[in-house]
Amino acid sequence: MSEPQRTVGSTVSSAREAVGMTIAQVAAATRIRATLIADIESDDFRHCGGDVYARGHLKSIATAMGIDPAALTGAFDRQRGLAPPPFVSVRPVEQPTRLMEEGPEYGLSSLAGVLGVSVRRGRSGPNWTAAMGLALAVIIGVGVVSYLSQRPSVPAAAAPSSSSSTPAEPAPLTSPATEPGATDSPQPATSGPGDIVAAADGVTVRLTVTGRASWVRVTAGATGTTLFEGTLRLGEEKSFTDRTNVALVLGNAGAVTLNVNGRDLGAPGTSGQVLKVSFGPGDQTGSVA
Repeated sequence: MSEPQRTVGSTVSSAREAVGMTIAQVAAATRIRATLIADIESDDFRHCGGDVYARGHLKSIATAMGIDPAALTGAFDRQRGLAPPPFVSVRPVEQPTRLMEEGPEYGLSSLAGVLGVSVRRGRSGPNWTAAMGLALAVIIGVGVVSYLSQRPSVPAAAAPSSSSSTPAEPAPLTSPATEPGATDSPQPATSGPGDIVAAADGVTVRLTVTGRASWVRVTAGATGTTLFEGTLRLGEEKSFTDRTNVALVLGNAGAVTLNVNGRDLGAPGTSGQVLKVSFGPGDQTGSVA
């Protein structure tokens, strides 16, 4: 007896439990209401606002939990009876090809006659291979002639005159005028070595998953550019670097450890805790939002 096919709601519920996330954590990661996620896990899509919005919610939930969004939305379409439109192949229409016959005064045959070359016609028509070779030779010949005609002539070197030329007197060597206090001197640095190293190195955060799994979002810079978003599992490691700021949102703060600017900070939170933390250049402790 075959096993009954799982519904979309049971698939979402099983995947969420497999990665160790609660409905509240999925809601925080996707910005979808927790009550709507609970309805989806019960295969109740009435409050999604239509099938298009339901697919968008399923893609966000699948991305947060690390499963394939396309497979989940495909299962939703099959469950809802929304089959894709059939693919209809279109056969190409064969078009007759007609070659223009050459007249007695135009075309490659007349050109071959001028050059003294014969273009033979076979039973199926003219010998186009010979005609194309002839045309190519003519084009190359015209190009060579045009190149040689445009080359500038080299003037003959003028013979030195020994009767009227006299050696020119060398210009006197003069040293540049210097004014007192006008010599360049290096300006002292306005910032200390520690400030230069900190500005050059920026901030580096290395994240290692030591627990079962955790959803992670990493942004950087003043504009909050997203560097990574997804679910990392046991043993996976990521490194992120920026000159000004690195901020992290952790769906399971007890399942990861952090190394910031060369210092091991351990786990930033407890198991199941959703935590936001950010670090700057030279910062080895971070700030928790």
